[in-house]
Amino acid sequence: MSDLTGMTIAINAGDTSEVLDFYTRVFGRGPDTAPMDDFLEWQISPGTWLQLSTGHDRPGANNARVRLEVADVEAAAERMRTAEVPIGDVVTVPDVVAFANFSDYWGNALGFYQLLTPRRILTPEERAEQEREHEQRLAARNAEEETPPNLNTDERLPSVPDDGSVIGKTGPTPGRLE
Repeated sequence: MSDLTGMTIAINAGDTSEVLDFYTRVFGRGPDTAPMDDFLEWQISPGTWLQLSTGHDRPGANNARVRLEVADVEAAAERMRTAEVPIGDVVTVPDVVAFANFSDYWGNALGFYQLLTPRRILTPEERAEQEREHEQRLAARNAEEETPPNLNTDERLPSVPDDGSVIGKTGPTPGRLE
């Protein structure tokens, strides 16, 4: 096919924050683009992208899909139908991408895609800001995990006095005195 202009390799993975953390460590940098909240993309080389989907399907082995970039996904899908190769309907994510999936005879997941708007690659400054925000989210999540489960951290609720007394009763709550 002489009309191919790029390729993506899509992998289904787990929790977005964990995926972002892992692959940021793998590549030494954050994603080049994130067109949707649950979709992260790293450009591996010009025209070649690793895509990580974190909100769909089941994560794990044998869930990868290779998609080939074309200028016109409808024409590519029609060419497949004419060649009697079963292909799914064209799915469009408005202002992002249109794609159609198919499998080879051995079950390998493939597809064609067409960018509807050019990918916007983050500048080094934007990537650094994104990584700072990610680190802040990780720190906040870690701080939440370190909070003792019985500690009242909701400011809307009254605090429990140090002596263990209960509001509306006088004296300490039984079993709370040392």
